[in-house]
Amino acid sequence: MTDETKRVASRRHLRYGLAFERTQRPLAAVDHFRRAIAADPTLRDAHNALAFHYQQQGLLAKAAEEFAAVASLADDYFAHFNLGFVLIELERYAEAEREFRRCLELDPGDAAAQLELAYIHAARGEYAAALALLETPRQRYYDDWAVFHLLGRCLFQLQRYDEAQQAWQQALALAPTSDAQFELLANLQSLERRREFHTCTGLKDELYVQEGAICLGSATDDGIAIYPLTDYHLSERDVARTLYRLIALARSSNWHFGGVTAPDVISKPLAAAIAHLLGIPLLNLHHLPETTAPILIAIAIGRSADLFTLARERLPAPGPGFCLAINWTRQSKLWPEITGIVVEGTCVAPWEAELRTLPPTDQAHQIQRIAERLVTLVQTLPSEDNLPRQIRYYTRHHRRLAINGLLQELTANR
Repeated sequence: MTDETKRVASRRHLRYGLAFERTQRPLAAVDHFRRAIAADPTLRDAHNALAFHYQQQGLLAKAAEEFAAVASLADDYFAHFNLGFVLIELERYAEAEREFRRCLELDPGDAAAQLELAYIHAARGEYAAALALLETPRQRYYDDWAVFHLLGRCLFQLQRYDEAQQAWQQALALAPTSDAQFELLANLQSLERRREFHTCTGLKDELYVQEGAICLGSATDDGIAIYPLTDYHLSERDVARTLYRLIALARSSNWHFGGVTAPDVISKPLAAAIAHLLGIPLLNLHHLPETTAPILIAIAIGRSADLFTLARERLPAPGPGFCLAINWTRQSKLWPEITGIVVEGTCVAPWEAELRTLPPTDQAHQIQRIAERLVTLVQTLPSEDNLPRQIRYYTRHHRRLAINGLLQELTANR
């Protein structure tokens, strides 16, 4: 075919692709977009259409390739902006920054490009640089809650707490959804928790400030100075010490649970021990009773945040989570209300091999034996001289806990 014939064919395939997309036939649409590009690789509109299609399908790496092709064919603002936006989603921040810098060269003072650059700097922890870039966007987008959300985040990290509070309160007034409002209220709670400290020391302080989460520690620490561990194999003494502190705090805080459940077999001995120590029912996650009482989710080794999320969705009413050892920090920022320790790398429960070698028919008996061992260990542990101090940490000094808010809400709705 002549070049003109190819260009005509390319535009025809592009029209077909757009028509199929409008009628929600994505496979036919993408086929014609690809044919359009094959007939004329210089047709920017075909690359753009394919890029947006990939973006809508969540195929961000492919979308970036097509937006990059558009930018190479024409050095214009929108080509670089679209590419930069997808690169942020892919967390390829250095490349994204280059694209938005080019946007500012093409349109100096553009608020949208400055806002995206601010997001990039904030994602890298460069909060002062992000804050400097937000001056124009906060004036241009004065009714966008997300801008003030980012502004508050930067100010919070720079320890300008009064200004952060004002920014988040303004964002709250503009927030369009209940999810956004919940996130901002959580941020404001975090700010109030931060004000309780002159300086934060260790994991216990940080988890409380950031998440309102409890960190109990184990036999490797004193329950106050707690730090992440690496490649750790828990002993039953570790588990018993964490449970010892959990039971003491639960009784001092007057928590009332309708039962405890476990989402996987490795967690069942832990749940059974908690049920005995607190005198509450041990429940099957797949056959839960209809109740408005909070059910505690007990997880031994938290390797998957999704497992915790799915377990919580099964509860008849929202319930708190307790994870003996969090091991999912590289994959998720989700935190249960109560944590024992945080382990980076490999983490193994003391009874894991013991249970995995047994057929399912023999596991129930062994789970009960392990739970009985744990209960005996907890009941015979030597007391900790600083246990009152550990309890006061959460009952007197730092009481803005996520679990307290959850239990109070459930009590109010019953």
